[in-house]
Amino acid sequence: MKKALEKYIIPILAVLGIVLLDQWTKHLTLLYVKGTDGFYIINKVLRIYFVRNEGMAWGMLQNKQVLFIILTPIVLAALTYFYYKMPFEKKFIIARICLLCLCGGAIGNLIDRIFNGEKLFHGYVVDMIYVEIINFPVFNIADSFITVGFALMIFSMIFVYKEKDFDLLFGKKKAEEKVEEKAEEKTEE
Repeated sequence: MKKALEKYIIPILAVLGIVLLDQWTKHLTLLYVKGTDGFYIINKVLRIYFVRNEGMAWGMLQNKQVLFIILTPIVLAALTYFYYKMPFEKKFIIARICLLCLCGGAIGNLIDRIFNGEKLFHGYVVDMIYVEIINFPVFNIADSFITVGFALMIFSMIFVYKEKDFDLLFGKKKAEEKVEEKAEEKTEE
């Protein structure tokens, strides 16, 4: 039961929690903020208002929703593959958290792209958080989790994980072990 909890239940609940939080904040934005000037959480620092984003981060690739709808499941499949390919050891907890953050954020924005439009699969992402003090592009909860996931991944790649850990993830270690085994068999003959 502990293994099932660790391998399946906790990751599914974590991703589901991220998606629900993201969709709830977007729902509240559409319900109470859309069509208004928004409101300040901290005056001249942090503002909440509705932005319709038909692209990706910082408004790049506008009106390419179909491309995102096609690519997102591919990215999710790759993230899931790496999640389950990693050994279930404490050492890889940070990497797992990164992957869960990325998956939850990607699913949250995918739901918007599929359902938030006049036609199915031609939607937009609801953005609402604006850090006015630094004029940062408007973003949402899903974007926050994606950013945290990437930042944590870069940090851990630099400071936590070593080359042998990456070899283990990408199967290089197993391939090298097979070559060594064959070499040993030949020397024994």
